[in-house]
Amino acid sequence: MEKLQQAHQYLSGFEVGDKYRSERDAYLDAHLRRLLVTQQMIPCSSAGGRVLELGAAPYLMTLLLRHSGKVDLYTADYRGDDCSAEFSVLLHNPVCGEHCTLLCQNFNVEKDRFPYPDEFFDGVLCCELLEHLASDPTHMLMEAHRVLKVGGWILITTPNVLVLRNLTTLVIKRTNIYAPYSGYGVYGRHNREWTLEEVVQLLTGCGFQIETAQQVDTYPHPLSSALLKKLFPHLRDMICVLARAGNEYAAYYPENLYMAMHN
Repeated sequence: MEKLQQAHQYLSGFEVGDKYRSERDAYLDAHLRRLLVTQQMIPCSSAGGRVLELGAAPYLMTLLLRHSGKVDLYTADYRGDDCSAEFSVLLHNPVCGEHCTLLCQNFNVEKDRFPYPDEFFDGVLCCELLEHLASDPTHMLMEAHRVLKVGGWILITTPNVLVLRNLTTLVIKRTNIYAPYSGYGVYGRHNREWTLEEVVQLLTGCGFQIETAQQVDTYPHPLSSALLKKLFPHLRDMICVLARAGNEYAAYYPENLYMAMHN
């Protein structure tokens, strides 16, 4: 609990402007446990290595990783085709006196070639990004594999579509589980949520070797829900998969995940 409070105090101290403060604070309150769980899953062998964080905004995981100082972190985010290929993000915490400027690469992970050479990174973070993709997650995984060293890791976290909350929403409340339309555009919403088996299938098909694959609870739950999900782990909140890049990668488009794909 102390670690959670310290992380919240540190991250909430960064300025984001009055326009976005309430949005950032709500996101932080909801996702802080997930951020800390994700941080703990990063392989210890990554110390000092180059790590690429895809979809880095709102830069909370970025700040945690920079604060730990254990990896050489590269950040990427997509701000649209009208944005320059590279942009700066100013992060300032007047409470602790921390001030840094991130140099972030702007590219679309579903369409663009990542602007890095082959076998450049020791690890790739893909946190809460997969569910936002609208057309071609296979392209992202192929490019991630290309820029990873052989044996390098990729860590994917994404909401579990089978989470108990979704099932009760559909069956009991009889309301829709699909995300609302977003003022941030097509990537501002969840376009497709996944099962653990689907994430493992796609990673394996694209040339990755699965190291760990699990569902994890990251949000507070009533005792009854916690006990139920202990018996049925497929109902937990989040999917976490850590995989390693093999010697080869492939364009894998299985029929259960893609339809009407044309070369």
